[in-house]
Amino acid sequence: MLNNKRELQGTLAIVALVLAALIPLSAVGYALRILPSMGFIIYKEQFLAFFLMLCLALTFMITPAKASQKGQRHIPWYDYLLVAVALGVGGYISLRYHALVGQMGLITVDKVVVSAAGILMLLEATRRHAGWSMVSVGLVALAYTFFGNHLSGMFETRVFSFERLVTYNYLGTGAVLGTPLYVAATIVTAFILFGQLLFLVGGGDAISNLAFAMMGRRRGGPAKVAIMSSALFGSLSGSASANVATTGMLTIPMMRKVGYTDRKSAAIEAVSSTGGLVLPPVMAATGFLMAEFLGMPYSEVAIAAAIPALLFYLCVYVQVDLEAAKSGITGWKDNLPDLKSSLIGIIPVALSFGVLLYTLFGMLWSPEAAAFVATFSTVIISLTLRNMRLPLKRYFQVLATAGEAIIFIAVMCAVAGLVVGCLGLTGLGSSLSQNLVALAGGNVFLLLLFAALGCIILGMGVPVTATYIILVILVGPALVEVGVSELAAHMFVFYFGTLSFLTPPVCLAVFVASSIAQSSPMPTAVYALRFAIIAYLIPFAFVFNDAFLFQGDVNSIANAIVGGVAGVFLLSIGLVGFFMSRLSSLLRIATIVTGLFAIWFGAATWFYAIAAVAVLIGVYLVQRQRVQLSSSA
Repeated sequence: MLNNKRELQGTLAIVALVLAALIPLSAVGYALRILPSMGFIIYKEQFLAFFLMLCLALTFMITPAKASQKGQRHIPWYDYLLVAVALGVGGYISLRYHALVGQMGLITVDKVVVSAAGILMLLEATRRHAGWSMVSVGLVALAYTFFGNHLSGMFETRVFSFERLVTYNYLGTGAVLGTPLYVAATIVTAFILFGQLLFLVGGGDAISNLAFAMMGRRRGGPAKVAIMSSALFGSLSGSASANVATTGMLTIPMMRKVGYTDRKSAAIEAVSSTGGLVLPPVMAATGFLMAEFLGMPYSEVAIAAAIPALLFYLCVYVQVDLEAAKSGITGWKDNLPDLKSSLIGIIPVALSFGVLLYTLFGMLWSPEAAAFVATFSTVIISLTLRNMRLPLKRYFQVLATAGEAIIFIAVMCAVAGLVVGCLGLTGLGSSLSQNLVALAGGNVFLLLLFAALGCIILGMGVPVTATYIILVILVGPALVEVGVSELAAHMFVFYFGTLSFLTPPVCLAVFVASSIAQSSPMPTAVYALRFAIIAYLIPFAFVFNDAFLFQGDVNSIANAIVGGVAGVFLLSIGLVGFFMSRLSSLLRIATIVTGLFAIWFGAATWFYAIAAVAVLIGVYLVQRQRVQLSSSA
């Protein structure tokens, strides 16, 4: 996400503030069904057109056309024109949708003009927020749909007129105004509002203080603080690079001071921040989209994601701890918060999260309802406690802050919906899936490699949410066709789309962390790949054994957990080359191979899982004896 904003003053600033606040307020109004309760029937597409209208208009008000214009205090004439067009397009659809929906098959001049203008506005807003990469994806999809009839073979399409192309994609229910934007406008908006309010009333400081109090004094303390705080912040923020920029400014210098190298400090922060995107209960925005696409409660998706995410963070934590032991790195002893006061300070945050988790997992409410109730409870708690109480003006400002934070995800989901609409028109999704299966010769592992490579390549220039949407339409059906469960297929695409933040050459989280640590990006990325190694392995593991996704009986799930944990420990020990003392080259190779074997096969039967645990115990005993002999000598 490009970080360039205007600094508007006076009346313009007030107008922008009101527009920003209207974005989450419109979502709340739609979720509470305020207009239907007053007798007004509202189509979902009407609401989405209004919601997108606000996002586009505010984009042209506060985001300049060029990054060099950052900090501008005025709006150029051409942006006034774009604001007017965005309001006109959105207003036309919102007010006339009742008439339009009855004539959706009839193409008229007004529909074509409005749709074409809307697509142009959306692409320009996308360029301002994410650069040309995502715009290029949208343009390629449109060009392929329009000119695909001139191709041959599997890529040949029917003839589509320009009028049908634009009206289907902007007014239809399966494109711009489709599922991705709907999830962004309801569920994601609700969770962003909850997160912004929680941080406003001191939740961010409470989380940070608890992380420092619990982990700061341990060996390698600042690195463990980075893991804990980045996991919690990342799950709420939904952006790996933004998470690195927020928490890394504090944790990376501290890691360097206690003895971690510049490259390892940056890598630890980049990996920890990226992992937050796959960590329940929030999982950024993509988990909610997954639930919608799969047609299952979000609580089931979050539960399914728990074991892989916890194994990911266990792998990072064990490597960080062993690195500290290997290099003699101690904890941070200066000016750390008191654990008792930190635990007391986290209680209001825990209460808000408790409401969220109880309504989401206990009462099985919809995600947006659970998040709105948690937000309301946070307001009540903050008004009750004097140290959290804020002036009413600040509560309104948090609406505006949340509105600005929502824009990026909403625009990305809308342009991803445009791509989905083009794929739906051309039928490329189904034909490409069939050809991928044929190319892989029905080999599941080879098809998974194709899918992983496609996710990483597309994700290098495209936000993870958009990557997931596009790839799950293109590749997901192929995975399901060769026997992969739908849940595992979607989770596989999600994981590898997320890993584009860490995978060279375009590894955004690593670049941000490297700029803070002043380290070379590519060597830092190599360390990041090592710390995040389990994230590249576990998707293959849960495809072949969905017990890792909490699917199956208790015995299978317990087997997967034991085998996975043993494998993570063995793999981490081998990669770092240290347990209780330094490992020989032969023992390092043995632990790495055994760790990989445990993750791949250890969860298949108890025999393999127990064998992996036995090897781990054996390495421990050998290492302990060696340490004892060294100390006695």
